[in-house]
Amino acid sequence: MIPPNPFPTAIVELACADPALAARTHASLLGLSGTPDADSPAVVLGNTELRLRQAPAGDADAEADHRVYFTADDLPAMHRLLVRRGFPVVESTLGVFGETAPLGVAAREAVGESTHAGDVTGMDHLVFTCDNRDRAVALFGGVFGLDFRLDQPLGDNARQLFFRAADLIVEVVTAATSTEPPTPAATSLWGVAWRSTDVEVTHARLSSAGLALSEIRTGRKKGTRIFTVRERALGTRTVIIGPA
Repeated sequence: MIPPNPFPTAIVELACADPALAARTHASLLGLSGTPDADSPAVVLGNTELRLRQAPAGDADAEADHRVYFTADDLPAMHRLLVRRGFPVVESTLGVFGETAPLGVAAREAVGESTHAGDVTGMDHLVFTCDNRDRAVALFGGVFGLDFRLDQPLGDNARQLFFRAADLIVEVVTAATSTEPPTPAATSLWGVAWRSTDVEVTHARLSSAGLALSEIRTGRKKGTRIFTVRERALGTRTVIIGPA
């Protein structure tokens, strides 16, 4: 078992139509004592720093503007490495991110203590979609250097790739065969899975808080249970996963 990272492994920055509503909904979801806002734009929960920002005005597809930054000890060195690997980047307030993909790197820095959240302890995995299996392997494994752990079929027309970044799992769902040319939005963040120590407890807490939930079901991963949080205000597809 890989031990928890003392610093956030990733920064998940969600573009939201209503960041204030998204913050309040995330506070309920995660049991946070504080929420991202103008004065405190980020919260840290275990291996993940969560940030919310305003989606571009008139953007009907806000999820295409979500960004994920993997943290690095030496940001300038990682910036140069990405460029040498043929990944064009632009600077942001957090670090650098891709011109053609919603991925980037940020400095691995201490950001204070992780927010106490009780039953939800951090991010279990992030789910991306990509139109091309080989492109996904090159991007996540080759460019960003994530540990490529598994490639398996998902039905008849898709494949499921799994990478690991420290204690965070990155799942990428791709077409079964590579297609050319790539689509304009070849890679995007599709959803997130927060980790719970007790799925039953979390489900009961969120139900009492008035959030719309699915029933608890058996997870695809052996020994897990999972449920969906059906709240559009969160800004992305969201599930809670934990041990059976």
